[in-house]
Amino acid sequence: MTRTGKLLALLLLILLQNSFGKISEIYFTKTRTRLDLIEPSLGIWSGPRLGRAQCSFTCLQKPQCVSLLFNETTKLCDLFNVIYDGDENGNVENYYIISGKSTRFVPASCSDIRSCSNIATDGEYWIYPMAANGKRTKIFCHDLANEPSHFITLSNINNFIQHDASNWIPLDRFQQCQANFKMPLKSVEFRKIRIGIEDMEVNGTDYTFTNISGSPTISYGEATDCNGQKIWNPCPHFGNATIDTRGTGLIIHPTIAFGVISGWDTEIRDFIRSADGSQIFFTCAGWCGWCGPISGPIGLQHSTEFISAIDAEPVICYK
Repeated sequence: MTRTGKLLALLLLILLQNSFGKISEIYFTKTRTRLDLIEPSLGIWSGPRLGRAQCSFTCLQKPQCVSLLFNETTKLCDLFNVIYDGDENGNVENYYIISGKSTRFVPASCSDIRSCSNIATDGEYWIYPMAANGKRTKIFCHDLANEPSHFITLSNINNFIQHDASNWIPLDRFQQCQANFKMPLKSVEFRKIRIGIEDMEVNGTDYTFTNISGSPTISYGEATDCNGQKIWNPCPHFGNATIDTRGTGLIIHPTIAFGVISGWDTEIRDFIRSADGSQIFFTCAGWCGWCGPISGPIGLQHSTEFISAIDAEPVICYK
């Protein structure tokens, strides 16, 4: 660099310091990600810059900027108010995100949103839970103005049926394998599921956002059947469970196994788990049998599904 160039660069640094405070207000960490995970069209600012340093300074001027993409070839700078997932196998090496040393940070919980902003309206927000390795997660913050809780909004049907002794026909009490049953069948359709943000585990007994039939007592991911022992064939069984997390960017953790929790001569039938893990279906067949997760609480992990940045509201916090 020539002497004139060095003087101009120094002058630029001085001007930036005087105009925008400490340059150390925001630090960036270089990461890799797939190109198809980044949405330049949704950036908060885009334009030409001489280099990454100038692109970073521009980000410093934008209060909502937490990540940037700088193209060394085209010299195009894109700034974002969300952090796209890092991927060591990605093909983009010039993507940068705020580091832990920055005064800006993205919320790890709904409580962070409540404490670092004036937002008190329930809704879908981008959260970066530590239990999800800090990955961007679409969370519905409930009761944000008081005691925030975390929910995952379900785009598809998640329904669980509880066929129990209350469905026996009185005249045929204790008769197995009836084709008919006393209505209504107890069932729970979850529209949102509550999770613990500290461990990403599902609180399956929270019925806040559900459609309920009868007085069910089953949890998310469970089904019961009280129509006949598994040895009887043919024999109709009504305890079905349907899990579908498509549209959330999350799946039931692959290590979670489903089986018989209790019951006489009971088994899970027609168990289906889609290749991507987003859909699980099974029928519980037994004489008052109870089926569901048998390897521990249902936990969630990120899937390979991409959820657009426009699907939730970004919030930037400051230390």
